[in-house]
Amino acid sequence: MTAIFLALLPVFLVILVGFALRRSGLIDAGHWDAVNHVCYFLLFPAIIFKEIAAADFSGVPVFGMAFAMMLAVITMFTLLLATRRPLSRALGIDGPQFTSLVQGASRWHTFMAFAIIPLYFGPKALALGAVSAAAMTPLLNVLCVVLMSRYAEGHDPDLRAILRSIVRNPFVISSLGGVAWQVLHLPRPEIGIQVLDMIGKGALGLALLTVGAGLRVEAAMAAKAPVLAATALKLLVMPLFMAFWLAILGVTGEAAAVALLTGAVPTGSGAYVLAKRMGGDAPLVANILTLQVICAAVTIPLVLAVL
Repeated sequence: MTAIFLALLPVFLVILVGFALRRSGLIDAGHWDAVNHVCYFLLFPAIIFKEIAAADFSGVPVFGMAFAMMLAVITMFTLLLATRRPLSRALGIDGPQFTSLVQGASRWHTFMAFAIIPLYFGPKALALGAVSAAAMTPLLNVLCVVLMSRYAEGHDPDLRAILRSIVRNPFVISSLGGVAWQVLHLPRPEIGIQVLDMIGKGALGLALLTVGAGLRVEAAMAAKAPVLAATALKLLVMPLFMAFWLAILGVTGEAAAVALLTGAVPTGSGAYVLAKRMGGDAPLVANILTLQVICAAVTIPLVLAVL
């Protein structure tokens, strides 16, 4: 576990640099939002499209890996929805706070996962990370919009809103575009690959800096029951669900390890945006994300070492 921790240490040091920069006031909040926007809408979609379109998936259990990740997400949603009433009473939370708990327990931080994958598994494993985005992003968008509509806004889900959330998501567009490129066996011009590679190379460090800049340590340190519950569910229980379905479907090797990592990283910053837009408890999501990033320095090496 110590070797894994040391291998991942640069990721968390870059996050700390981002946190220190924000606290110093050298870069103001508006600039951090702009950097995060560029990473979300341009840099990471470029990585995802390029990795899927240009990868050689022969011999890789792509469908088993994707199906296992989707089943793990569905399992977490099913567990929390089935226990919603007793869980809400025990934690003292209302509908909007419940949606933040579920998002905190089920979504994954694409930026962190994509930074860790090449560092720990090597650059070629980024294609498997792109498979993770293609499998989980559309599913999570559908589930989270339905969840927010029902328990935060208090009405039945709007099909048009769900479709809009999927169609407008840059990760969905880039991953499905990469899949289409693969399936249609379209040419892969070297200059195009180089352009996308140059764009994508700017993403990993910048994204980790924005993760650090978004941390709200003071609020997270006053963590209440739902924050602690979401942290335990996401960082410890979700990887167990992932490991269970990977074993059931016979997925092993690097594909299984990358899938486990996607289950072990903190929740995504998109959870905050969705909570703010659809009536959830956005400050609770921010506290959950902060505590999860802090704890992930220990839990991610633990998960990779044990599972």
